[in-house]
Amino acid sequence: MAFIGVDGAHFHPCMDSFLGAARGVVACLGEELSDADLWGLSGMAFRTQVHRALAPAGLFPRQWDGTYGRVMQRLGYACIAGLRDHFYTQDDISYLRSGWMGNIERHLDLGLPAIAYGLHGPAFGIINGFDDETENFRVSTRFDGAKDAPVNVHELGLTDPPCVFVLISTGPSTDYDRAKAAREALGEALAHHFHQEKDEAGQEVAIPADLATGMDAFEAWGQALHDRKVAPPWSAALTAAYYLEARTHGAAFLRGTAAQLHPRHAETLAKAAQHFDAQAAELQQLAGLFPVRTPAALDDPARVAAAIGHLKKIAAAHEAAMMLLAETK
Repeated sequence: MAFIGVDGAHFHPCMDSFLGAARGVVACLGEELSDADLWGLSGMAFRTQVHRALAPAGLFPRQWDGTYGRVMQRLGYACIAGLRDHFYTQDDISYLRSGWMGNIERHLDLGLPAIAYGLHGPAFGIINGFDDETENFRVSTRFDGAKDAPVNVHELGLTDPPCVFVLISTGPSTDYDRAKAAREALGEALAHHFHQEKDEAGQEVAIPADLATGMDAFEAWGQALHDRKVAPPWSAALTAAYYLEARTHGAAFLRGTAAQLHPRHAETLAKAAQHFDAQAAELQQLAGLFPVRTPAALDDPARVAAAIGHLKKIAAAHEAAMMLLAETK
């Protein structure tokens, strides 16, 4: 049996599965990132986006190959990435998976694991080993310890909906500038907040009808709860927990790394961090209103009314925080 493995690459528990996979890959390459730096430098701490029915997929950014490629660069690592969300024929997906198999195997041989989507479910994980006889990938995901089976190359990604995404870090960036990375993360988050995002061609990014971003996201979030249009029901708790983690580490990043890199804006960043703390406190209460194993909580008018009240406070605190961050541009 010819097996190639990178033993130090393990998924790090995180509400954002891409960040959990990225932290594990970076640790394997010799650097331990804090949760604050992971959420902050990626920019994910400051973004707000939801599906109008709070579906979990609504938490993912768009244009993964470009977006996640930039995230890795801001963490200090060069990478290659590829996304395909359509297939022409069954042979097409087979050729695509086979192509990635060879690419992943070559990089594993260099001690470089891969991040991929659709390993043991609709989330990101790490490919840290490959057996060329069985064509099985050894993987590490949020299900480590509960679901440890290998993933065959012909099961890479998802077919419904179609999606194959792989990102491989090729090593530390040679010209990494941490201060520049922090500024870019905040700038990208502000563009997202104010609906000013541009694609790589410089064209304004259209927001799909089923998604809401920036301040619109809070209204859509409350509307989904009000209309009892939350699918699946546990995504009410998931959405609150995701943003609780994001805002908590976002506040820590603004007080720590960002303030160190932008000393002349330290006071403004500290004020913004207070607004992120306020959001986290409200999100903690919001998350508790809809326990994962109590779907009937969504039918309780008192809980829904309380949740919408929390969301109004969260929205006000977030708008105040983002206006302060805009002053640092």
